[in-house]
Amino acid sequence: MALRRFFMAPEMIQCPHPEITGSDAAHICRVLRLSDGDAVELFDGSGKAYRARIESAAPKRVVFNIEETFLLESESSLSITLALGILKDRKMDALIRQLTELGIDCWMPFYAHRSVPVAGPNRLQKRIQRWEKIALEAVKQCRRGRAPRISPAADFDAMLATCGPYDLKIMFWEGAPQAFDIPDAARRQPRTLMLLVGPEGGFDPAEVRQAQAQGFFTAGLGPRILRAETAALAACTLAQYCYGDMGQR
Repeated sequence: MALRRFFMAPEMIQCPHPEITGSDAAHICRVLRLSDGDAVELFDGSGKAYRARIESAAPKRVVFNIEETFLLESESSLSITLALGILKDRKMDALIRQLTELGIDCWMPFYAHRSVPVAGPNRLQKRIQRWEKIALEAVKQCRRGRAPRISPAADFDAMLATCGPYDLKIMFWEGAPQAFDIPDAARRQPRTLMLLVGPEGGFDPAEVRQAQAQGFFTAGLGPRILRAETAALAACTLAQYCYGDMGQR
């Protein structure tokens, strides 16, 4: 049976007596009912994991003894950045969990011309903090070693300004041909990939032209109209199959 997994910050891992406190400690003792001597797995978000044993367990403080350090092999060799037009709150909350499971490296929410919700800076910061927490919980469940980075939300122009150094850039757009195909110019295996998916209302034609001018290929996702959140999941799955660790490559 797989060991229970818990996140621990790298600076705490290096302490002589690494510990978990607060609500997480209470969860370990009262809900999971782990106790002294039980074996667990810790991870620090850097790709490393640690086999450890509980030295002492109390609802306010659980102390561990680290027995072995090892590298996790669940990270994709393909670094995927997904730039996604901001959707309504609950849709974004559900998506970050699923995208983390699919192995994305970075999530870049942006405001497109047709984005419906526009949050103020304070509310947006709270949303990002919530997404980071959801992503970390997903990492525990799917046995990844790293949580995806979540960029501050930007407008479309600012988002495009960050997309220069990628090996391959694909914009998924309903106006593109229906079948997804690997562009001829991108047959070589990319190491870094940026995917661009629009909000509920899709992309404005001017945004498509801007992205193409920045080197984005446009691609379709079949003849059916997909919800934005479905398109995001389909895009990441296709990327991992064609270039990452879901296909035969």
